[in-house]
Amino acid sequence: METCFWVLGWFLSILTMVVNGFVIFFVCSKRQLRTKTNAFVVSLAVADFGVGMIVVPSLFFCSLTTECTPRSKEGLIMTFVRVFTIYASGTNLVSLVLERYVAFVKPLKYLTFMTRRRVIQMVVTSWGIPFLFILTFVSIRLSGIDLAWTMLGYLGLLFEIILCVILIFFLTSMFFVIYSRDCTLAKQLRFNHVVARAKTQNKASAVKWVALITCVFLSCYGIMMRCSFLVLTGHKCGNDFHYKIHLQVINSGINSIAYAFFKRDIQQECKRLLFKRRR
Repeated sequence: METCFWVLGWFLSILTMVVNGFVIFFVCSKRQLRTKTNAFVVSLAVADFGVGMIVVPSLFFCSLTTECTPRSKEGLIMTFVRVFTIYASGTNLVSLVLERYVAFVKPLKYLTFMTRRRVIQMVVTSWGIPFLFILTFVSIRLSGIDLAWTMLGYLGLLFEIILCVILIFFLTSMFFVIYSRDCTLAKQLRFNHVVARAKTQNKASAVKWVALITCVFLSCYGIMMRCSFLVLTGHKCGNDFHYKIHLQVINSGINSIAYAFFKRDIQQECKRLLFKRRR
């Protein structure tokens, strides 16, 4: 069982690093792909690359030595770095979904709201929030407070709940706007129903991919929150730990596949690259 856990974990980690590394290289190397939306895609891919590179390998190397215990200096460093990458992936995902939310729900305000400066602010904030959380964690841990681990548990649980609530709100809002807009378009454009249907189907499919990513994210964070509740109540996570680690890596791997490879501009560039090689 232990061997299968590490084999699957390493396989998922390598796959996640390869997929996210390709997205980072491909988007950055193509001038026409350097758009506002793709800035969020690259930032998310960097965070997910870190998840694949750190989460499973750090646990694996800690399991090989007796000195890397959860309360040792090495174990604490590994834990804080691992939590930072996971939370950075979550906040970057929220920023990307927020950008899609503005594009779907407020399309007329998108150009005025999503300026170059605003994009930079959102990306920096996506990395700054988990960094500040880790600084808070480290400060509480080094303060020597008796209830330090309990406080850390509640802070982590609060952060995870906030991320999940924000994503659920954005997703439900996008579904509501898309399908209510479909009904309006169907009434106004009956004479041109083919074009209207094609447009709404494209938007609906995009929202469905957002829904898929959100469901994987909520599954991952649901197990994380359950573990936090168990630890705070004095119990052990048990087998949840194994599911949690694999889901975290799967979540980071599927993010890039859904948000990058199913984007129209990246799809077109991939097709051009494949056709050039065939010639």
